[in-house]
Amino acid sequence: MDNINVKQTNNRPDRRGVNNPMWGRHHSAITRQKQSDAAIRRNQQYKKALDSQHHLTMDEFLSNNPTVEEYIKTLVKEQIDKFIWTECKQTKPKQLPLNIWL
Repeated sequence: MDNINVKQTNNRPDRRGVNNPMWGRHHSAITRQKQSDAAIRRNQQYKKALDSQHHLTMDEFLSNNPTVEEYIKTLVKEQIDKFIWTECKQTKPKQLPLNIWL
């Protein structure tokens, strides 16, 4: 963005009104139908792609990606351990638990 000169004028000719190449012209009925069909196909493909991405429960996702499940378990265990050890240090018990997961 730094190398763009904002004050630089646009050297392209104005394409509004009479200067527009489509001025006074119209698409034929066949062309409009082709554009409509293409838009319908594009929208159907988009909806199909959206449907294929969603509707996946967390259990299904984790069963398909076991490494993610292991990562989440490890992460949760670390957070619980961190919380318990900070609580134990604050209360200063006589003996800290050796393994809280047993």
